[in-house]
Amino acid sequence: MRGFAVIAMVMGHSIDSVLSPAARTTDLFQFYDGVRGFTAPLFLFISGFAFAVVTMRRWDAFVTFGTPARRRLTKMLMLLGLGYALHFPFFSLNKLLHDTRPHEYAMMFQVDVLHCLAISIIILQLCIVLARTPQRFVGLVSGVAAVLVLAAPLVWLVDLSSLVSPVLAPYFNQQVPSIFPLFPFAAYLFVGAVIGVLYVRAREERREAILLRNLFRIGLVTSAVGLMLDLLPLQVFPPHDFWKTGPDFFLIRIGIIAAVTSAFFRIRALPPRVAENLVVLGQASLIVYAVHLVLVYGSAANQGLMQIIGQQLNPAGSFAVAVGVLFVMVTMVHVRNTLREHHFYPLRLMQAGFTSSLLYFFLTKPY
Repeated sequence: MRGFAVIAMVMGHSIDSVLSPAARTTDLFQFYDGVRGFTAPLFLFISGFAFAVVTMRRWDAFVTFGTPARRRLTKMLMLLGLGYALHFPFFSLNKLLHDTRPHEYAMMFQVDVLHCLAISIIILQLCIVLARTPQRFVGLVSGVAAVLVLAAPLVWLVDLSSLVSPVLAPYFNQQVPSIFPLFPFAAYLFVGAVIGVLYVRAREERREAILLRNLFRIGLVTSAVGLMLDLLPLQVFPPHDFWKTGPDFFLIRIGIIAAVTSAFFRIRALPPRVAENLVVLGQASLIVYAVHLVLVYGSAANQGLMQIIGQQLNPAGSFAVAVGVLFVMVTMVHVRNTLREHHFYPLRLMQAGFTSSLLYFFLTKPY
């Protein structure tokens, strides 16, 4: 399921980087864009589910903030650092500190899916320490998710940039540059964590099939409830962005994601080659995310396809480019896995050399 989400992410970003403005005005594109809007929520949901499965295996170690919890926190801090680095306006520390304008700082501090993921998982870890037991954890996280969803239409109306740090303001809304604020996007990850805990408990009690059937039904009912709430003439919240902060649209989307999750568990007969590639893409989702963004959108250190080709291709040409980028990502992951399995120490040496070279040029480049 994560592998499918990675494919949708790579294809979506690649098409977006080169598709012409004229092609974006068609009804077909509007439908595609609506479906593509499920990619990030799906990815966050799966991350929450995976968080729960990993945590339940060693619950006591995470409750006492033992070694696994400390490693998790370190990884999330590194994830935050990577998220900010991908938005650097310049590949030079000197210029970053002395020649960066306010709007460039604002773009650098915008919250992307990596930031949302890292902070959400840190919050989940704190919830584990506070809740102490899986049952209380489910209740606490469900409550936090509900607050994020119900408060989102109100939080997005307030410009918090004068009240909190410019680094923190993007985590609340899009009054400042921000792509995935915690309100309400972290709720997708929290719901995934809740369902992940319930799934592990059901599997231990041999009720997995029952849970998955109920998850499918509840998902469809939740989507239907969200749709009916949207059709009602009653307005509970002030005017807001339905597609981003609407609680009813959240219900529609999370219900569909829950039903899709149940459906994925029923897949048992994928061709071995397809299944293998989906698994390796899912396992390498972080590196694929970072590399494909740099490849298609560029970075402070390089030009991407958006700058080299430009947004001027028709749908067929854009799709061909996206397939090519996906092929590069699959090849990269397989080469990396082969090197890790058969040439581990040379791979680590190459990684250290590449990282140290980047740091050297970033720290010493004057402009």
